[in-house]
Amino acid sequence: MATGPDDLLRMGYVVRAHGVRGAFKVIPETDDPTRFEHLEVVYLGRSAAEARPLRVQQVQYQPTRRGLLVLLQVEAIADRDAAEALRGQGVYARASDLPPLEEGEFYLHDLIGLQVETEVGEIVGTVAEVLEMPAHLIYVVTRPGRPQALIPGVEAFVRELDFERRRLVVRLIEGLLP
Repeated sequence: MATGPDDLLRMGYVVRAHGVRGAFKVIPETDDPTRFEHLEVVYLGRSAAEARPLRVQQVQYQPTRRGLLVLLQVEAIADRDAAEALRGQGVYARASDLPPLEEGEFYLHDLIGLQVETEVGEIVGTVAEVLEMPAHLIYVVTRPGRPQALIPGVEAFVRELDFERRRLVVRLIEGLLP
């Protein structure tokens, strides 16, 4: 079965080589870095469209003050120079290769394109991007003819997340929207 860019989820990105045998460090972009353990194949590239499949040989972790780094060893990357050449590339996986999500869990890319509306049904805009901040998510909302809005992904502002109706219901306070 062929894999296209729409089938791939970004799991993290390569920051540097690790050791001399081709391993490399990945900053995970998932709330659960252990998801890497379930992958037989990862896809590496500057974008999902350019990513090439490589068989995973080993997954290890390195604790840091900011969380776990993932140490990956994959086929065809056999020395430090080859691993260093991967710096900055995305690490992708097929959604079908990942463990199923628990009730109430979702992928961040599922939020892109949701219509944002107030509790009284007033349309605010569309989720264009989701920023992962240390304390919580930030929803970047595009609004036609107006500046983008940044809405904190906390319970005080986010009242409902409705994937079936493709909407995010928010409570606005004065000064939140530019």
